[in-house]
Amino acid sequence: MSESHINADPKAASFAGPAWLDRVARWLRGHERAVLWTTIAFQLAVLASMIALHALPLMLGETIRLKVTPVDPRDVMRGDFVILSYDISRVPAAGIEGVPDANKHIWHYWNRDSWLEERTVYVTLEPDADGRFWRGVKTSVHKPASGKFIRGKYVPHTGIPHIEFGIEAYYVQEGAGKKLEQARNARSLVAEVALMSSGKAALRELIVESWQQ
Repeated sequence: MSESHINADPKAASFAGPAWLDRVARWLRGHERAVLWTTIAFQLAVLASMIALHALPLMLGETIRLKVTPVDPRDVMRGDFVILSYDISRVPAAGIEGVPDANKHIWHYWNRDSWLEERTVYVTLEPDADGRFWRGVKTSVHKPASGKFIRGKYVPHTGIPHIEFGIEAYYVQEGAGKKLEQARNARSLVAEVALMSSGKAALRELIVESWQQ
């Protein structure tokens, strides 16, 4: 018996992969450079699309002006970001339209915050009497059929339940946030927000301008 027959393991064949997998492996080994550049190009394309989606409101959105309200003094700065809050961030006293009535819910353990958590919420906007600023007139889990609105997420945790729209932080250079912080707390800070018809918003600029009446 030849040496090749002596060393052959009759069980080895059962552990061999399918022929097509072996062909794929050989092809990949022969095209490593092409595969590498394709992978890099794909990752760059994904990154570019994410940046484009974030910048889309700034390029196409209509600019509206919102009053920036004071925030919890324990949470005034986070690194190089000024923390912002708005009247529309608050859950209105009338509640959020479209939320089931807990007293009528069949499940006694039903919880409003759990039901609303991370759910998309829409705030219908209207201009003030003088047209300088926009204000919220209705908050609902249902997308408005018409009119101007901004969409956000209900956040039940981190203190008082509120709505976040992705415009709650503004980047500043180190040491440059104090002036904005003081203006915010003095009710003299205005946010220019780029708003798309879909309700998606992006913070365009902060302006020191008194709005307190």
